[in-house]
Amino acid sequence: MLATRVASAAVYGPLLIAAGYFGGSLLWAVMAVVVLVGSVELDRLFVAKGSRAWPALTVPFGLGLIAVAAAGRSDLAPAVLTSGFLAAVMLPAVWPSRIKTADGIASAFSLVYLPWLASHFVLLRNLGAGMAPFFVGLIGTWVFDSGSYFAGRAFGRHRLAPSVSPGKSVEGLIGGLVAGGPVLVWLGIAWLGLAPVQAVALGVIIMTAAQLGDLAESALKRQAGVKDSGTLIPGHGGILDRFDSLLAVMPAVYYTWVLWLGAGG
Repeated sequence: MLATRVASAAVYGPLLIAAGYFGGSLLWAVMAVVVLVGSVELDRLFVAKGSRAWPALTVPFGLGLIAVAAAGRSDLAPAVLTSGFLAAVMLPAVWPSRIKTADGIASAFSLVYLPWLASHFVLLRNLGAGMAPFFVGLIGTWVFDSGSYFAGRAFGRHRLAPSVSPGKSVEGLIGGLVAGGPVLVWLGIAWLGLAPVQAVALGVIIMTAAQLGDLAESALKRQAGVKDSGTLIPGHGGILDRFDSLLAVMPAVYYTWVLWLGAGG
């Protein structure tokens, strides 16, 4: 399993790095695939609980969110999201014989959880500061996740959140903090030019978001009664399994940068 995970990471890792480096249409295409495949995976999770997250609805609005972000029109994103959200919650009233109220709620949730959060990959990359904040979020998340994974496998004894994710351990969390903390502080100072206190704060925000993003997706899978969201990535599961932490980290870095660190965008 470890060899499979490493082999898969050797494929998708460089692809995401290239998308972040070149930005533009390549990043848009990668995030469009994430939205397309991830929406199908989310629908599968909701179907397991008796409702649907209708990709036929969520995918067009989701791609629209990625497109307006790529076009630098973040001002249009709330309008696209609101339109999709209203369509989702109103469809049960328009088509009650086909779409249940629970389906509308599931679709509205899916729009916010996946394409809205995923659009922040593009928004973060397009900030005036360039690619540095994007890669700090990306590398910091990978280091934290890797430290958590290996420490959990080697030393995991005490469950972190057994009702949500039985495999997560306190020891794994500590391993992630030990691995990710120094790396993120160094990246914050060396790449972003932050003061040490700011770099520490950003590191804490990134690692907290990464852990919560992981647990949030684990809760969805737990309620659906499945181990993985899909089978697209050998050794990792589905798109959501691979991007769960990043879906929380990239918006966290974006708003921290814009609202506190003052980069604008």
